[in-house]
Amino acid sequence: MPLLVSSWVRRTTVSVFFSSALLVAGFSGFMFLASLRSQPPHREQQRRVFQVDLYRVESQPMQQIMSAFGTARSDHQVVLAAQVAGEVVSVHPQLRVGLRIPPQQSEGKPVILVEIDSQAFQQKVTQARRRLEEDKAELARHAQDVKNTTVLLAKARADLAVYRKEFDRVRGLKDKGVASDSDVTRVTLELRRYDDQVIALENRKSLLPLDKQKLEKRQAVHQADLALAQLELEHATVQAPFSGVLGEVHVEQGQYVRPGEALVRLVDDSRIEVPVSLTATDYEQVRMVLDAGEGPLVELAVEESGAASWKGRVVRLAPEVDERTRTGRAFVVVENSQQSQPLVPGTFVHARITGLQHRQAVVIPRDAISVDNRGREFVWVATTQPVTVDSSVADRPTTPDALTIERRLLVDQHGNRPRMLQTLALVEPGILQEGELVVLTNLDVMSDGSLVRVPESEELRTLDSELAAQPVTVLRRIVSPTDPKTD
Repeated sequence: MPLLVSSWVRRTTVSVFFSSALLVAGFSGFMFLASLRSQPPHREQQRRVFQVDLYRVESQPMQQIMSAFGTARSDHQVVLAAQVAGEVVSVHPQLRVGLRIPPQQSEGKPVILVEIDSQAFQQKVTQARRRLEEDKAELARHAQDVKNTTVLLAKARADLAVYRKEFDRVRGLKDKGVASDSDVTRVTLELRRYDDQVIALENRKSLLPLDKQKLEKRQAVHQADLALAQLELEHATVQAPFSGVLGEVHVEQGQYVRPGEALVRLVDDSRIEVPVSLTATDYEQVRMVLDAGEGPLVELAVEESGAASWKGRVVRLAPEVDERTRTGRAFVVVENSQQSQPLVPGTFVHARITGLQHRQAVVIPRDAISVDNRGREFVWVATTQPVTVDSSVADRPTTPDALTIERRLLVDQHGNRPRMLQTLALVEPGILQEGELVVLTNLDVMSDGSLVRVPESEELRTLDSELAAQPVTVLRRIVSPTDPKTD
């Protein structure tokens, strides 16, 4: 048993010795081979240069253009309705939709559209005139009655005065015993008769003015009857109140019409109105221009980006902004007489309204603007000094000159932010300078100090290219600002 244990210990010791020898020999060989490897050449880390689009900043006189749309309608149209009842005995020989009423019509030769049977109204006029003639005769008789009453009253008063003397004489004789009681009674009764006659005539004279008022009021009623009859007679003939075009016709000859029944609709197409809805900002801008004087010019087109077919002006604004849509209405007027082709009512049009003018506007593409974590707008601006970035790798060419970029906030000292105008933005003066380059692409990987490739001048995007690329015109160049409302 002790021999077996001694043999196992010897084998284990030998195995451990040879294993350790192999490990030492392997590690020594690895270190020897590692010492034979050559060191790689030292290379400095290369800074990445980004390929981006750049925009050259320009300061130019610009004018804002506000976009809106609406449906054209006639500024003046009326529905001519029957004002009297009767049979239509005559109509205009061309009484159809589209009949144009010429503007040369006058009171002497009006355009008659419809005539209603007027015989009954003519009879009413005749009767009213006869009543007025009777009233005139009654007033003449009354005037004569006044004269007669005045004469009779004067005579009665004179007779009363004479007989009062006779009464006094008889009473004197009675006192002397010459006249009897019967004589006194007789003159007393006679005196009373003369006195009653005077009183009756005076009462009659006082009532004569009331009789005259009654006659005059009756005459006024008959004059009103005559005026009403003449008005009904005039209404039996329906005339065009102004020049225009018939839009609807609802009557034919021989038809019986009643008061209020529509006959025709007349549209004045010489002056067209287009109500358009504006945002609250545009509404305020148009109001400022209107308050300054003449209304803003407006170009109208069938297509949003199409050429203008008509021109007009904003003449007024609705007094309030709609609380649901947050828009306010402006009213554009187009004088068809000044257009190469008339604007037809009912046409849906796109309006381009001239807004405020900016003497030196700084305009940049809206895509160049980023927003930081504080909600402030900023752009990446390239410095003016180029930086040369070299390469020591044999198979990589030397990088051309590059520009360093820096962050530029677009909020001025007063807290004013850029105004967004679809694909463009108006930047407050003093933030960006003439000729500076603004980065337009790869904005998500930019940081302060990043390098961008120096482009060729023809590769730069410019104000002209951005204005030409507008899907809908919101800004345009002007030769010189003339509007008093500029900034």
